Amino acid sequence: VFCKMYPSSHQLIILWTMIHAAAAVSNLTSDQDFDSSSRTVEQSSDTVDLRSFQQQLNQESLIRMSLVNQLYTLSSDMLTVKQRMMAIAVEGRQFEDKLEAMEKKIIALENENRRMRLLNVATPGSQDNESVVAFSAYMSQKHDLSKLTTENVVYDKTWLNTDGVYNTITGFFTAPSSGLYVFSWTNLVAEMPMFDSEILVNGERKDLAKCSTELDRQGYESCSNTVPVVLKKGDLVNIRKVDAILLQGNQWSSFKGWKVR
Repeated sequence: VFCKMYPSSHQLIILWTMIHAAAAVSNLTSDQDFDSSSRTVEQSSDTVDLRSFQQQLNQESLIRMSLVNQLYTLSSDMLTVKQRMMAIAVEGRQFEDKLEAMEKKIIALENENRRMRLLNVATPGSQDNESVVAFSAYMSQKHDLSKLTTENVVYDKTWLNTDGVYNTITGFFTAPSSGLYVFSWTNLVAEMPMFDSEILVNGERKDLAKCSTELDRQGYESCSNTVPVVLKKGDLVNIRKVDAILLQGNQWSSFKGWKVR
């Protein structure tokens, strides 16, 4: 009975061994679970690090691609600028060539102009002198006129008369060439008399001039008129009285004309 109630030493040793074995198994199981958890955490951490690294690589790739695109654009712009600069250089050379050609032409024209001027000086009566057309005629004595008839006014003396364009006998100017001419005539009347006149081109009136002292009946009166006309070669111009009594002479009454162009 005592042996049944109380285990033997051999049984106690076996029981103790079983208890320690169970404890060892429990500890081993705990260590394995811990190691497994640690590995899981480490794997999770490695996964996070890998994703972060991949994201960094992607960002760097995007940045690199952006830089490459910018470099390509910059290279293209530089090529365009270079081409434009080359075109400007070509245009500049062409402009310089044109400028040099113009300078040569100017020098040639200046030389020709100098030669022509020397030629004109060396040969009096050149075309420039021959092209001058002008006359200035005057009445040397007073002229009594009939008030009732028309009469051509003859200015019998001249200060200037190129190539005899004005006839001091007939009182007519003959145009030596076609062009624009200007004519002017001046009349002087004494007390009481009057002198109304007209300028004619081939017998056709172009303008009038009135001169009279009949209103105040004292002193002298000087009247003049100027008219431009276009003439053809051979046209005749003269002054004719319309209504007149007396015209003073002694160079006070005159008739002038010249070619403008």
